[in-house]
Amino acid sequence: MSLEIRPATIQDAGAMAELLNEIVAIGGTTAYAEPFDEAGIVDTFITPRFAISCFVAVNGSKIVGFQSLEWADPEWTGDDPLPSDWAIIATYVDPHAHKMGIGRSLFAETASAAKAAGATFIDATIRRENKGGQAYYQAMGFRDYRDATATISKRYSLG
Repeated sequence: MSLEIRPATIQDAGAMAELLNEIVAIGGTTAYAEPFDEAGIVDTFITPRFAISCFVAVNGSKIVGFQSLEWADPEWTGDDPLPSDWAIIATYVDPHAHKMGIGRSLFAETASAAKAAGATFIDATIRRENKGGQAYYQAMGFRDYRDATATISKRYSLG
């Protein structure tokens, strides 16, 4: 596999939606239950309000994964707010391309972007039944810090 990691662009939104919608349809690994259109991908991952970065993994001409990073919402009034210097990560890899180094390659770029932005920790909150996601983040160096009924939260120290 010849993998290129690069910043996501608005032109990538259709392919990113296709990838994420397949993951949503399979179920069990993302909190998202409804499919995305291109505008939703742009708003949620490529240019969200608190964006730090969004990278895509491209094999040939096909997007096989993407990873977004944004600041914790300083206006969050729900349970368990994160400190303002924490970032939140989301990772999506083509279900037919797991265990090929896509996530690891994406994270190398994302961690660099987080450090450059001044984040101190990265939060990954993973559905409890998503054992693959938990294993991935653990392998990247994330450690458990919060255990909720439906999710496990892991953090990665950038210090």
